[in-house]
Amino acid sequence: MKTVLATLATLLLLVTAQSHGHHSTSNFDFEKEVAVSGTVTYMSFTNPHSFIDIDVIDKAGQKSSWKVFATSRVVLQRYGWTPESVKAGDAISVTGHPDKTKPREMYLTKIVFANGKTWLRSSIDN
Repeated sequence: MKTVLATLATLLLLVTAQSHGHHSTSNFDFEKEVAVSGTVTYMSFTNPHSFIDIDVIDKAGQKSSWKVFATSRVVLQRYGWTPESVKAGDAISVTGHPDKTKPREMYLTKIVFANGKTWLRSSIDN
């Protein structure tokens, strides 16, 4: 019986540790910011994390794909975002905190649309 309880306790700790790590933003460097401009290819307006995929063309004409992470759908909705807020084909400039190990990923701080509309991660400034 003690072995069964010890095994269950170990499994519970492992699941809890994995769950906590999944929701962390510790992989982003909050001391730095990067900015890129490109075209939205996909917007995932979901929980636990929303994200935007964009294609960026550099000065040499090379295309790279970036993933821009944001907070959850629920939190974004509180700030006025909707599933239609960012759509495939939108031209945007994004600023965010870079991932520490993945060079084309960031945690969103600001979006500027082609029409000049600016959104911060935590608000919509029209």
